[in-house]
Amino acid sequence: MPDIFDDKDYLDVKAGRFRLYFRKRYRLITTVNDLLIGLFFVTGSILNFFQSLSIVGSILYLCGSLLLGSRPVLRIMHDTSLRNEMKESENYNPYKKQD
Repeated sequence: MPDIFDDKDYLDVKAGRFRLYFRKRYRLITTVNDLLIGLFFVTGSILNFFQSLSIVGSILYLCGSLLLGSRPVLRIMHDTSLRNEMKESENYNPYKKQD
């Protein structure tokens, strides 16, 4: 059964020799991603008003949709980390068989 520790900056889940950290704050890349989503959708909307630029508008809609779909993946990548606690301990021996 994993041990769960809750701190105001992160949630710490310890399972065996590994510890999983969930950071609760957002990163700069997530904010830039959100700004690009807005920029692509607004620009795509404006370009779709012109018949000759509707293809470019559709491409920008597609780019905005892909970035919108990447938000949960970015959030998971930035809010979690996996650490091998056995390597950080003083008595770590990579050649010893673990139980």
